[in-house]
Amino acid sequence: MHSGCIVSAQQTPHIIIIDDEISICTGIQGILQEDGFKVAYAMTYQDAVDYLDAHHDVDIVLLDVNLRAELSGIDVLSIIKVRYKYPQVIMFTSYDRLDIGLECMKRGAMDFISKPFDEKRFLQLVTVAVEKKRLEQVKDLYFDMVVHDLKNPLQCISASFEMLQDQLRSTLTPIQQKLFETAGSGVHQIQMMIGNILGITSFEKGSLTARRESFSLRETIAGVIELFSTAVVKIDSLIPDMIRSDRDLYTRVLTNVVSNAVRFARIGSEVTITCDYDPAERILETSVSNEGSFISEEQRKLIFNKFAGNNRVARGQNYGLGLTFSKMATEALEGSIWVESNSEVQETTFIFTVRDFSIV
Repeated sequence: MHSGCIVSAQQTPHIIIIDDEISICTGIQGILQEDGFKVAYAMTYQDAVDYLDAHHDVDIVLLDVNLRAELSGIDVLSIIKVRYKYPQVIMFTSYDRLDIGLECMKRGAMDFISKPFDEKRFLQLVTVAVEKKRLEQVKDLYFDMVVHDLKNPLQCISASFEMLQDQLRSTLTPIQQKLFETAGSGVHQIQMMIGNILGITSFEKGSLTARRESFSLRETIAGVIELFSTAVVKIDSLIPDMIRSDRDLYTRVLTNVVSNAVRFARIGSEVTITCDYDPAERILETSVSNEGSFISEEQRKLIFNKFAGNNRVARGQNYGLGLTFSKMATEALEGSIWVESNSEVQETTFIFTVRDFSIV
């Protein structure tokens, strides 16, 4: 006897089963369809990803821990949690072992159930999963509204500030000029922070993708350098004048990295930007180095994680969400970003790569 449909007419939960046994997939699908759910199944990781990419309304992924494939169920769980923000994952296992359950929860699963399929237990979890997904979507909606609403008054402040500074420039004392520079830097940092937050949420929703456009690399770097007075640029002579990538994303990554490097550099020292180009692979590598900071190997693994903001790095200082956005942006540009740090000379270098999509 079935436990009965628990869903309202307004919302039918959408579920995908990922299991490599056809009898389990069809059996559970039949049970859940009788309970009023929209149910699909996939027997391979690729089929599951294709389905999730095409159906953004999926509420729940019921995932078998013991997939007999190249990727285990736990591996697939990790990928799904990175790639898709809202679907709630419930793990399905033949082994009722606490260590497996804890590992699944650690990697982002909402919960886990044991085989044979416990319909009553699953229906209880469905109610929780659907509500959890809804709350996450509402939270992001309000968060986006607040951040967007901050942009307009901040732009008014920034424009008024620049006009006031231009009118008073000839009459400012050195101290007043320094105060204006400090205030301008603060406004710029807030603008960057808002841009990073919006960029991260857009990447997570899949609404921000990399464009391919031709632009002057040297001019772009020069535009970033104008924002900072302590940067020194060293560009490989073989670097192309023009590359084909996303100028906005490249500029934002470079600005974020340079901003952090300047902020944590030793007072009076310079930040160095170096560019190298691999013509065979068409990969542009940009390095940003400073003196006076050191990041341990353990912290280097966490520094690009948006949830690492509570962890303090580099002499108790926080690198913020700019690096989280930079990681997402470089991956969208088919590159990567990493950190190298030397404790002996107190030097840190951020290195990121992007692919040049110019036609050979």
